[in-house]
Amino acid sequence: MSIDKCRLAHAISACVKNGQRLHQDANWMGEVRAATGVALCILAQEEFAKAFLLHLVCEGIIPWTAKVRSSLCKHSQKQLVGLIMEWLSPSDEEFIARISSGPRDFTLPAHVADAMKLYVENVQPKGHISCPPAASAPIARAVASGHRDKTKQDALYVRLSEDAEIVSLPTQVTPNNFDAEIDKTKRLSDLVRPLQDGGLGPVLDYQLLQEAMRFLFLDKRKRPFLMLKELQFGGPVNFAEGTTWPHSIKSLIQNISAGRATRVNGHAAVFLDKEAVRPSLLFDEFAVDPYAANLCTFTLSEETHACGTSPSHTLNVYVHLDYYGATSARKYHARMWSTYDPTIGLFTTELTDSLESLDGCIRDERTWKTIG
Repeated sequence: MSIDKCRLAHAISACVKNGQRLHQDANWMGEVRAATGVALCILAQEEFAKAFLLHLVCEGIIPWTAKVRSSLCKHSQKQLVGLIMEWLSPSDEEFIARISSGPRDFTLPAHVADAMKLYVENVQPKGHISCPPAASAPIARAVASGHRDKTKQDALYVRLSEDAEIVSLPTQVTPNNFDAEIDKTKRLSDLVRPLQDGGLGPVLDYQLLQEAMRFLFLDKRKRPFLMLKELQFGGPVNFAEGTTWPHSIKSLIQNISAGRATRVNGHAAVFLDKEAVRPSLLFDEFAVDPYAANLCTFTLSEETHACGTSPSHTLNVYVHLDYYGATSARKYHARMWSTYDPTIGLFTTELTDSLESLDGCIRDERTWKTIG
C-alpha cells in the first residue's frame, strides 16, 4: 500500500516534537521526581522510535502495511526499534571504541540483529518466515516480552503481589537509572532531530541497518530460502573407514521458507589465514524440505583448531550454494562467509542471497551480517 510522503513527513515531525516535549518534561522533573522522569523518558523514546519507523517507510525500507501501522501503537515493538536506534546513536565512549577498533567488519551485534528479527517477524504477513527465531541475545527477547514496558509502568504505579503485598513503589527509581534514561533519550532525540528537515544526515552504520532490513523484509513465502545456522565448534568426527578427526565445525543448512529447495549444489571450505584447509566439501544434487535442515560438518585437525581459535590467526568458513525451487525456472544463490572471533567465542556471519534471472544475470541481491 502506498502513502503520501508529504503526509509521512508531517507525521514524523509531529512525533519528533512530541518526543522532545516529553524529554524536556523529564529533564524538568530531575532526580526529585526521578520515577516520573524515567516513565517520560521511555514515552519519549517510543515517540522517537515511531518517527524512525515512519522514516524507514518513507525510504521504502519498510512496507506500509496494516501490521506496520499497528506496530506504531504497540509499546514493545517501538521499544525494540529503540534498541536498534540506541546502537545507531552510541555514547561518545562507544562511538570512539567502534571507530578506533581497527578495520571495521560492519557486523550487527547479536542484540541488534535479534531486535530487527523480532520486529520484522511481528509485522510480516502470516506464514512469511523472515529469519530463524532470535536466540543469541536475551536483551531483545526481554524487550519483546514486555520487560521494558514493565519498567515504564513500575515508574508510574504501585505494584502489588497476589496477596496485596507492596512489590515496588515508583519512588524506588535510582538516580543512576534516571541519568541513564535521560542520556539514552537525548541520543535518540539527536538521531531523529534532522528528520524534521527531511533526512537523517550521517549516521554510523546506517547503511548496514538498511541492508539488514531489506534482507529481512524480502518475501520468502513463494520461494525456497537457505541459510547457514548455528555455526559452532564440535567434537571428534569418526568415519566408517576408521578415520578420526579430533575437531569439527558443525552447521545447519536450513530452509526457512515454505518452498522446497531442490537440486542443491555447491562447495564449502575452511580457511586458515586465507589458505584453504583440506578436505573441502562438495554438495551434489540434494534437496531441503520446507522448514527442514541438513547437517553440515567441517573436519579440523588439531593444528587447525589450535591456530583457528588463537587471536594471532584468522579462521573462516565459506559456503556457496546454488539451488532451485519446485521448478527449474528460477535459480537461487546463497553465499555464506563466517569468521571466528576468539575474543567472544562466536562466529560472525555474512549471508548473501540472490536470484539469477533468465538471462543469467544476478539480481535482487540481499546481504545479512550478524554475530552468533
